[in-house]
Amino acid sequence: MAFNSKEFQANFLNQVTDRIGEMTDEAKAFKERQIEASDRNKALISTRTARANAAVSLGREALQYIPEGARSKAIIRTAMASGMTGVSELRNKLAKAHADAGLAAGQTLSMNDVEAVINMPNIPDIDTKYIDMPLEQFAKETYGATAQATKFKDDTNIVGRLFGFGAMDRAREELGEMDAMDGMSVADINAAARLAEFNSLIPNAVMSFSEMKRFSKLEGFNFSKEITETYDDALASREAQDEAEKAEKALLEKAIADGRDQSDVSTTEILEAQRIAREFYARGKVEEEIKVYAGMYGEAGGFFDQKVATDQISRLMGKEYLDTLKAEYGIEVDKGEDGAEDIKEKTPNQEAAESMLSVGIGSVGGPPSVSSTVSPTLKPLPKEKHRPGGDRKAGFGDADIRQWDKQYGGRYTFDGQPILVEPRPTDPKAKVTITKFVTGRKTRVNAMDHWDDQYGDTHNPDGTPKQFKGD
Repeated sequence: MAFNSKEFQANFLNQVTDRIGEMTDEAKAFKERQIEASDRNKALISTRTARANAAVSLGREALQYIPEGARSKAIIRTAMASGMTGVSELRNKLAKAHADAGLAAGQTLSMNDVEAVINMPNIPDIDTKYIDMPLEQFAKETYGATAQATKFKDDTNIVGRLFGFGAMDRAREELGEMDAMDGMSVADINAAARLAEFNSLIPNAVMSFSEMKRFSKLEGFNFSKEITETYDDALASREAQDEAEKAEKALLEKAIADGRDQSDVSTTEILEAQRIAREFYARGKVEEEIKVYAGMYGEAGGFFDQKVATDQISRLMGKEYLDTLKAEYGIEVDKGEDGAEDIKEKTPNQEAAESMLSVGIGSVGGPPSVSSTVSPTLKPLPKEKHRPGGDRKAGFGDADIRQWDKQYGGRYTFDGQPILVEPRPTDPKAKVTITKFVTGRKTRVNAMDHWDDQYGDTHNPDGTPKQFKGD
């Protein structure tokens, strides 16, 4: 049978035409299916986008509570990568710590505070590209709300296209260029839908929270009130009176040892020794409570962040005591302009405790002693302002006597006569040896500054008592 070329050509063209139609139909059907799928997936992507936006909002709220910087950015991203609820828990924990610390809007927790609340061991290993990535993008990638579909480009030549080749690539290319929602193409929508709902961009990201109790502003006020009441109760207690009597006895014994007659010991000296002993006892009781609170809250618990509490400690115990306590917990103490520790706020109570050294209750080398010499030129107090009860020791209920001691003690005798003290040293380089109340160690300090600490509030540089309103 002879070969029929015309019939062959006709059959070949029919087969090619059929194949061209099949490839075109397959590409068209694929494109239609992808468009339909994207329409269905839009709702899913919208849900995931809303979840990502919520995470961004929570992350930004959390950032308001912590210092700015790369570490803070890493904390937020680690929270997002640690689980679906990580950033929500972080925001809640930081908000509570911020409120407990009594901070105002715009004030931030310290990193020590933050690290006391959360534990994120993987922060140092985070890829810097995630730290620098915009938070919105990080959230969308984490919660499966965005994806970049594979880009297709039909590079079939003209002859190939005539025979139907590249139809599927052209369909994919068109899907990648066809806008679907929020700048995402049909292909992008479908690619994102195939992702898991949660995708941790930081492998093995872990975040755990600790329930560290914070020392709040309210607790700071309560603490301040509590130690004040403890101090007042201890000062008026029978035990404090016993300590005062021991101090008086020690003072009289020291006078004998110094070759003096007991009758030469002035009432002012006795009252001062008794006052110092009572205050020393009261501070001891207060210190017990301070140690309990400091142990409970320490540095990370915010104990030293509440000014109302630290100010009251300084008033009752002295600033040197507060600085020493801070140092025990690694808290930096306030520095003066010259870099030395600022001790200008040393309280009369602390100085009184140190002055016990000069009346035989401690080591020798205390501050200048009070002179019992009465100035013949200064005007005495009128009789109605003499000390109630004369030189009688203050007992329970003797508020009027304690008030007199507070107002006039150290400047006037019980019968209203002004008291002189040693004049203020004039040599700016002169030193005096004292024994620190807190440490018990002897130290050399500037004599002029020490006189100011001791008598600057009550006496003039020439040793005469200052005249206050009402004297």
